[in-house]
Amino acid sequence: MFRIRLMRGLRHPSYFSYELNTAETVGKVWKHAVLLILLSGLLFGTAAYLGISSEYLSKKLTQLPRDEFEMHKALFVLGQLLWGLFYGAVIIYIPSLFFWTLSDEDMKPLIVVQFLVLLILLLEKVVLIPISLTLGVPEISSPFSLGPIAQSLTKNLFFMYFFACISLFKLWAMYIQYTYLRVLTGKSSRVVLAMVIGINLLFWLMSALLSIIQFEKLI
Repeated sequence: MFRIRLMRGLRHPSYFSYELNTAETVGKVWKHAVLLILLSGLLFGTAAYLGISSEYLSKKLTQLPRDEFEMHKALFVLGQLLWGLFYGAVIIYIPSLFFWTLSDEDMKPLIVVQFLVLLILLLEKVVLIPISLTLGVPEISSPFSLGPIAQSLTKNLFFMYFFACISLFKLWAMYIQYTYLRVLTGKSSRVVLAMVIGINLLFWLMSALLSIIQFEKLI
Protein backbone atom coordinates (compact mmCIF):
# COMPACT_ATOMS: atom_id res chain seq x y z
CA MET A 1 0.00 0.00 0.00
CA PHE A 2 1.25 3.45 -0.96
CA ARG A 3 1.73 5.80 1.99
CA ILE A 4 0.97 9.46 1.30
CA ARG A 5 3.91 11.59 2.45
CA LEU A 6 3.34 15.03 1.00
CA MET A 7 6.59 16.74 1.99
CA ARG A 8 8.57 13.90 0.47
CA GLY A 9 6.43 14.18 -2.62
CA LEU A 10 7.41 17.84 -2.99
CA ARG A 11 11.10 17.25 -2.33
CA HIS A 12 11.50 14.19 -4.58
CA PRO A 13 8.80 14.35 -7.27
CA SER A 14 10.54 11.99 -9.71
CA TYR A 15 11.04 9.21 -7.17
CA PHE A 16 7.69 9.76 -5.45
CA SER A 17 5.78 9.71 -8.75
CA TYR A 18 7.40 6.36 -9.63
CA GLU A 19 6.33 4.92 -6.27
CA LEU A 20 2.81 6.27 -6.76
CA ASN A 21 2.59 4.81 -10.25
CA THR A 22 3.72 1.33 -9.21
CA ALA A 23 1.65 1.12 -6.04
CA GLU A 24 -1.22 -1.38 -6.05
CA THR A 25 -3.34 0.68 -3.67
CA VAL A 26 -3.23 4.18 -2.18
CA GLY A 27 -4.21 4.44 1.46
CA LYS A 28 -5.99 7.15 3.48
CA VAL A 29 -6.83 9.34 0.49
CA TRP A 30 -10.10 10.61 1.94
CA LYS A 31 -8.53 11.27 5.33
CA HIS A 32 -5.86 13.46 3.73
CA ALA A 33 -8.48 15.18 1.59
CA VAL A 34 -10.56 16.13 4.62
CA LEU A 35 -7.52 17.34 6.57
CA LEU A 36 -6.24 19.48 3.70
CA ILE A 37 -9.65 20.99 3.02
CA LEU A 38 -10.02 21.83 6.72
CA LEU A 39 -6.52 23.33 6.71
CA SER A 40 -7.49 25.46 3.72
CA GLY A 41 -10.59 26.74 5.49
CA LEU A 42 -8.64 27.46 8.67
CA LEU A 43 -5.96 29.35 6.78
CA PHE A 44 -8.45 31.48 4.84
CA GLY A 45 -10.39 32.18 8.03
CA THR A 46 -7.23 33.14 9.91
CA ALA A 47 -6.14 35.52 7.16
CA ALA A 48 -9.58 37.15 7.23
CA TYR A 49 -9.47 37.45 11.03
CA LEU A 50 -6.13 39.25 10.72
CA GLY A 51 -7.76 41.73 8.35
CA ILE A 52 -6.22 40.58 5.08
CA SER A 53 -8.35 41.37 2.00
CA SER A 54 -10.88 43.20 4.17
CA GLU A 55 -10.43 46.66 2.67
CA TYR A 56 -14.18 47.15 2.38
CA LEU A 57 -14.52 46.64 6.16
CA SER A 58 -11.98 49.39 6.79
CA LYS A 59 -14.17 51.77 4.78
CA LYS A 60 -17.12 50.95 7.02
CA LEU A 61 -15.19 51.40 10.27
CA THR A 62 -16.30 55.01 10.70
CA GLN A 63 -19.73 54.51 9.12
CA LEU A 64 -21.16 51.73 11.28
CA PRO A 65 -21.77 51.33 15.02
CA ARG A 66 -19.17 49.13 16.69
CA ASP A 67 -21.56 46.21 17.26
CA GLU A 68 -22.69 46.23 13.64
CA PHE A 69 -19.10 46.51 12.45
CA GLU A 70 -18.11 43.49 14.54
CA MET A 71 -21.01 41.58 13.04
CA HIS A 72 -19.80 42.45 9.52
CA LYS A 73 -16.29 41.35 10.51
CA ALA A 74 -17.56 38.04 11.90
CA LEU A 75 -19.57 37.39 8.74
CA PHE A 76 -16.51 38.20 6.62
CA VAL A 77 -14.36 35.74 8.57
CA LEU A 78 -17.04 33.06 8.32
CA GLY A 79 -17.42 33.70 4.61
CA GLN A 80 -13.69 33.40 4.04
CA LEU A 81 -13.55 30.21 6.10
CA LEU A 82 -16.29 28.66 3.96
CA TRP A 83 -14.59 29.94 0.83
CA GLY A 84 -11.37 28.29 1.98
CA LEU A 85 -13.17 24.96 2.38
CA PHE A 86 -14.69 25.31 -1.09
CA TYR A 87 -11.35 26.39 -2.55
CA GLY A 88 -9.56 23.36 -1.09
CA ALA A 89 -12.17 20.96 -2.43
CA VAL A 90 -12.11 22.54 -5.89
CA ILE A 91 -8.31 22.45 -6.15
CA ILE A 92 -8.26 18.77 -5.17
CA TYR A 93 -11.15 17.39 -7.17
CA ILE A 94 -11.75 19.49 -10.30
CA PRO A 95 -8.26 19.02 -11.83
CA SER A 96 -8.26 15.38 -10.72
CA LEU A 97 -11.53 14.81 -12.56
CA PHE A 98 -10.20 16.68 -15.60
CA PHE A 99 -7.01 14.60 -15.75
CA TRP A 100 -8.99 11.40 -15.11
CA THR A 101 -11.28 12.02 -18.09
CA LEU A 102 -8.25 12.47 -20.36
CA SER A 103 -6.37 9.38 -19.20
CA ASP A 104 -6.85 5.76 -18.19
CA GLU A 105 -5.36 6.38 -14.75
CA ASP A 106 -7.14 5.55 -11.51
CA MET A 107 -8.62 8.56 -9.72
CA LYS A 108 -6.79 8.18 -6.40
CA PRO A 109 -3.21 8.82 -7.65
CA LEU A 110 -4.47 11.94 -9.45
CA ILE A 111 -6.05 13.16 -6.22
CA VAL A 112 -2.71 12.65 -4.45
CA VAL A 113 -1.07 14.87 -7.08
CA GLN A 114 -3.60 17.58 -6.29
CA PHE A 115 -2.84 17.20 -2.58
CA LEU A 116 0.66 18.38 -3.42
CA VAL A 117 -0.69 21.24 -5.54
CA LEU A 118 -3.03 22.43 -2.77
CA LEU A 119 -0.18 22.23 -0.26
CA ILE A 120 1.93 24.53 -2.46
CA LEU A 121 -0.93 27.01 -2.88
CA LEU A 122 -1.57 27.07 0.86
CA LEU A 123 2.14 27.58 1.45
CA GLU A 124 1.95 30.61 -0.83
CA LYS A 125 -0.89 32.03 1.27
CA VAL A 126 1.09 31.40 4.47
CA VAL A 127 4.07 33.30 3.03
CA LEU A 128 1.86 36.19 1.91
CA ILE A 129 0.19 36.66 5.31
CA PRO A 130 3.18 38.29 7.07
CA ILE A 131 3.98 40.29 3.93
CA SER A 132 0.42 41.64 3.84
CA LEU A 133 0.43 42.42 7.56
CA THR A 134 3.79 44.19 7.65
CA LEU A 135 3.82 45.91 4.25
CA GLY A 136 0.11 46.16 3.52
CA VAL A 137 0.60 44.43 0.17
CA PRO A 138 -2.65 43.02 -1.31
CA GLU A 139 -2.61 39.67 -3.11
CA ILE A 140 -2.89 41.39 -6.48
CA SER A 141 0.48 43.02 -5.76
CA SER A 142 2.23 39.89 -4.49
CA PRO A 143 6.00 40.13 -5.06
CA PHE A 144 5.92 36.49 -6.19
CA SER A 145 3.49 37.11 -9.05
CA LEU A 146 3.27 39.08 -12.30
CA GLY A 147 0.65 41.32 -10.71
CA PRO A 148 2.94 44.29 -10.03
CA ILE A 149 4.28 44.16 -13.60
CA ALA A 150 0.76 44.04 -15.02
CA GLN A 151 -0.27 47.03 -12.91
CA SER A 152 2.58 49.06 -14.37
CA LEU A 153 1.57 48.17 -17.94
CA THR A 154 -2.23 48.35 -17.90
CA LYS A 155 -5.20 49.70 -15.97
CA ASN A 156 -7.46 46.88 -17.11
CA LEU A 157 -8.65 45.11 -13.94
CA PHE A 158 -9.16 41.77 -15.62
CA PHE A 159 -5.59 41.61 -16.91
CA MET A 160 -4.23 42.86 -13.59
CA TYR A 161 -5.99 40.10 -11.66
CA PHE A 162 -5.20 37.50 -14.31
CA PHE A 163 -1.45 38.12 -14.23
CA ALA A 164 -1.58 38.32 -10.43
CA CYS A 165 -2.65 34.66 -10.57
CA ILE A 166 0.64 33.71 -12.23
CA SER A 167 3.16 33.35 -9.43
CA LEU A 168 6.31 31.39 -8.65
CA PHE A 169 4.32 29.11 -6.37
CA LYS A 170 1.73 28.35 -9.05
CA LEU A 171 4.47 27.63 -11.58
CA TRP A 172 5.96 25.25 -9.01
CA ALA A 173 2.54 23.59 -8.69
CA MET A 174 2.35 23.24 -12.48
CA TYR A 175 5.80 21.63 -12.50
CA ILE A 176 4.59 19.13 -9.89
CA GLN A 177 1.51 18.35 -11.97
CA TYR A 178 3.59 17.93 -15.12
CA THR A 179 6.19 15.70 -13.47
CA TYR A 180 3.63 13.38 -11.90
CA LEU A 181 1.27 13.21 -14.87
CA ARG A 182 4.13 12.30 -17.24
CA VAL A 183 4.74 9.21 -15.11
CA LEU A 184 1.16 8.37 -14.17
CA THR A 185 -0.48 8.76 -17.59
CA GLY A 186 2.40 7.71 -19.85
CA LYS A 187 1.35 10.38 -22.34
CA SER A 188 3.80 12.48 -24.34
CA SER A 189 5.29 15.59 -22.81
CA ARG A 190 3.34 17.81 -25.22
CA VAL A 191 0.00 16.28 -24.30
CA VAL A 192 0.71 16.47 -20.57
CA LEU A 193 1.91 20.05 -20.88
CA ALA A 194 -1.26 20.97 -22.77
CA MET A 195 -3.38 19.33 -20.05
CA VAL A 196 -1.56 21.16 -17.26
CA ILE A 197 -1.58 24.55 -18.97
CA GLY A 198 -5.23 24.12 -19.98
CA ILE A 199 -6.61 23.46 -16.50
CA ASN A 200 -4.47 26.15 -14.87
CA LEU A 201 -5.36 28.70 -17.52
CA LEU A 202 -9.03 27.99 -16.85
CA PHE A 203 -8.51 28.51 -13.12
CA TRP A 204 -6.65 31.78 -13.67
CA LEU A 205 -9.37 33.11 -15.98
CA MET A 206 -12.12 32.17 -13.51
CA SER A 207 -10.16 33.64 -10.60
CA ALA A 208 -9.65 36.94 -12.44
CA LEU A 209 -13.35 37.06 -13.35
CA LEU A 210 -14.46 36.37 -9.78
CA SER A 211 -12.04 39.01 -8.48
CA ILE A 212 -13.55 41.62 -10.78
CA ILE A 213 -17.09 40.72 -9.72
CA GLN A 214 -16.05 40.98 -6.07
CA PHE A 215 -14.32 44.30 -6.71
CA GLU A 216 -17.43 45.74 -8.35
CA LYS A 217 -19.53 44.72 -5.37
CA LEU A 218 -17.19 46.55 -3.04
CA ILE A 219 -17.52 49.69 -5.13
